[in-house]
Parts: sequence; structure tokens; C-alpha cells
Amino acid sequence: MTLRVQSLLAACVCVALAIVGGYQLASQCKADSGPASESHETKHVAAQGTYEGAPELLSAHAAAQHQFPACPVCANSDSALKHDHPCQRRNIKKDLYRGIEVGDNRWIQMACDEAHQSVKEGGGPFGAVILQIDDDSNEVIRYWRGRNLVTKNTDPTAHAEVSVVRTAANELGVFNLGRIHRDDPQLKLPQPGETSHCEIYSSCEPCPMCYAAIRWARIDTIVFAATRFDAAEPGVDFSDLDLYRELATRYEDRQHEGLRVLQSTTTNSLDAFNLWKNSDTTAY
Repeated sequence: MTLRVQSLLAACVCVALAIVGGYQLASQCKADSGPASESHETKHVAAQGTYEGAPELLSAHAAAQHQFPACPVCANSDSALKHDHPCQRRNIKKDLYRGIEVGDNRWIQMACDEAHQSVKEGGGPFGAVILQIDDDSNEVIRYWRGRNLVTKNTDPTAHAEVSVVRTAANELGVFNLGRIHRDDPQLKLPQPGETSHCEIYSSCEPCPMCYAAIRWARIDTIVFAATRFDAAEPGVDFSDLDLYRELATRYEDRQHEGLRVLQSTTTNSLDAFNLWKNSDTTAY
């Protein structure tokens, strides 16, 4: 066998090994149902089992008494070894949450784990999980888990909830996640029953943008863990409080904060709406 032939055979073997290795790696990543890696887009995970439903309501006393375990670093007697920002042991709650405080389940824990893993990989401290549930059997058909991708994608709208809503809707091929019909010609993924619906679990209270995205997706059940006040704590510094205040203020009164919102009167402002309501359109 000539040296040239030997070299060609060696090169073919290397290419074959690389392809096999690539397939093995792809299969391993697809089989992994752990936290979504930052280097991969969020994809659905097929699930089997009955949906236990949203967590049960807590009594006012139980909700008030709940406290998380102490952080061993913060408990260190040497102040030089403590965290710069003490770890928080209680959710900050106000009357806003009265009557909706619940315990936990595997799905809200999964969302919080996703947020924790996101921080470990250099992302924002937010995670979310969407479940697709069969209406007849109450079985979880599949689920998606996602995280905040603002810095990774250089996209200020890529919050965890928005990202996972986008992915679920895109993979399913529908924009109404509140009621999914098996006979919908746009539906890309199979479902056992005639109809199904989605619910969302978020590691933190959705901001106004995320809440709007969830509701535009027609999702009717939202479960979140940390509150908007937890997110605004020093060292976390993701405060939505200014947004809530802006939304509750007349446009004219927002200008003293340097914000300019102007309503233009122009002759073609209603052209699109007039065409829409008199055309054969797809309602959403």
C-alpha cells in the first residue's frame, strides 16, 4: 500500500470518527432533560405522568412563617468571609399577594433551578417552564424550560418567560397556547386528546412585558416564586417598580421623568385597522 493511499485511509477514518462522535454528542444532548444549556436553544422534553395541578394554597399563617435555610457563608462568624450582600431568607411580600400564596411542586422548582443554572453560566437570574397538558387525561404531554437570554442574544426582550413562550409557540406551530386543538392544520406536534393547554411556571414574578406576552399567548395559569420586590433588592437590582408606576400614570405626567410619549394625529392612522376589520384575517 503506497504512502498516499495510507494517508487517504487515515483521513477517512478521522472524518468517520468525528461524524460518529458528533452524532453521539447530539443524542446525549437531546436525551438530557436537565437545565437548558446556554449553547443550545430551548427545545421541548417529552413527559409522561399525570399533572398534579398548581400547588395548593397556603394558610396566611404558613405563608407568613415560611423561611429558607440559612446560607453557611452568611452565617460565618468571620465578617471578611461573608457575602457582600447577605443572602435573603424570606420572600418580600405585600398585600398584593394575599390570597394567591401557594406551596411548591416540581415545576416551580424546575423553573428556579433553571434560573440558578443561568447565573452559573453567566446569564440573568431568571428561569421559566411551560407545560402542555392534555385536557382529557390531565397528562403532561411535554414541557419546555428556558432562561433569560438578554445578554446572550443581545436582545432586551429575551426574558425567560418571553423566550420560552416563543419557543413553545414556534415548536407547536400555534399562537394560542391556552387551547390547542388536535385537528389544527398548523399544529406541528402530536397530542393524544382532542384539546390541550399550556401553563407557565416562572422563577420570579413576570415583569409587565412578560405578563403581557403570557396573556397574549392565552395562558391562563401563571405560577411564580420570587416577587417583584425580591428582584429589586440591592445586589439583584432588577426593579420593575418604575414601570408599574409609569403604567399607572397619565402620559402627560410621565414627562417630568424625561420620558416622552406622544400621540400623533395623522390621516392614515386608521387605515390598517379599517382594512383589517373588513378583510379575511386570522384572529389572535
